[in-house]
Amino acid sequence: MWKSTLGIIAASLVIWLSGYSFVSGWYLVFNPEVRFVTSAGDTIYLEEDTDATTVLVYSSNFNISWATINSLCDVSSKFLDSYKNLYFFEVDYGNDLNCDNGNVVLQLWEEIYGNTIYKLDVTKGSTVFGTYLDYSDSQLEDVQDQLQYDLDTNAIFKNYNNIDIAKNFKYYKGKNLYNNAQLHDDLITLILEGRKQKYLTPVQGRGFSDAATKLPNSGRPYRDTYTDGIHHGFDIDGAHGDTAIALDTGIVVRVVDGFDDSDFSRIVYGSNLWDEQKLKNLDILRGNQVWVKTLKWDVVFYSHLDSVDGAIIEWDLVKRWQIIGKTGVTWVPEDGYDDYHLHFAIMVNPYDILRAGNYDFGEYMAWDWLGKWLSHSEVIQLKNDTFE
Repeated sequence: MWKSTLGIIAASLVIWLSGYSFVSGWYLVFNPEVRFVTSAGDTIYLEEDTDATTVLVYSSNFNISWATINSLCDVSSKFLDSYKNLYFFEVDYGNDLNCDNGNVVLQLWEEIYGNTIYKLDVTKGSTVFGTYLDYSDSQLEDVQDQLQYDLDTNAIFKNYNNIDIAKNFKYYKGKNLYNNAQLHDDLITLILEGRKQKYLTPVQGRGFSDAATKLPNSGRPYRDTYTDGIHHGFDIDGAHGDTAIALDTGIVVRVVDGFDDSDFSRIVYGSNLWDEQKLKNLDILRGNQVWVKTLKWDVVFYSHLDSVDGAIIEWDLVKRWQIIGKTGVTWVPEDGYDDYHLHFAIMVNPYDILRAGNYDFGEYMAWDWLGKWLSHSEVIQLKNDTFE
């Protein structure tokens, strides 16, 4: 029975390591004298300005100081110290900021020790940030209250200088816990402080119009056969090529660039379309676009862009005032076309903490738009309360 079980485990590990095993000629072994014990921290933050390292501890009855830590990602490792039969290794993910697999295993020469396989959580600060942006103020404050325990408990370790890690592993682990808690606390503080600011007007040198046709809820009856026939956002008139800027700090969750007039052929027409199809049609009408999840937990759709700035990349941080792109046209322009404007809709987050960080594009489009069903005067007041 145990041989059968061992065979299944071995087969699973061979599959996990298939990217290497048949090329490198490595040997998978199960040695009861070599095993994984613990880690200083299970979460690796893959950011250029973060310390993408942790320390892993293994036990062995023979010298494994020559071993390395291996992964399907491009990691580096080094032996740090030993104490009795414990061996301490640093693993560094700094060379692979796009890693999506946290599995690690100990390798000594050509042997890979199956007893040492361990899964780390590789993520990005921007991913954590994007998740927190889906939290309400009170939910964020609850998280901060929980973080305060780790900060208070481990504050005595924050200045530990990493000397004699084998003998002071508790200090190193406490320092790691403190730093992780501080990272999360800083992100939440940034969000809560940012929510006290109003949004910027998102086109440099241009202002809003109070005309009903330029505001949410204006009728678009000529689109009744393929959308809901309602204007969901704000239009800011200007010239071709005006600069659109980030109205708030946030995370870029979607970029559509290189839109072509032929893409309009994807619109589906009909009198009995599902709401989902109407939203997809509306998405096509937006042309080149950028979606930003803001500090205020909304998602803003920048639409009808002539071009998207090269620094705007999906899932990267965008900062308040940063250039998003240049304004363009909507639909297929005719001779004498002069309807240049930025159309942007602000989709209001429903604060479902169980979905935080896991919404798909269809769900963003289905959120209520800011000012939905308010009267014209109420929308104007909302606009004045929302923007500087």
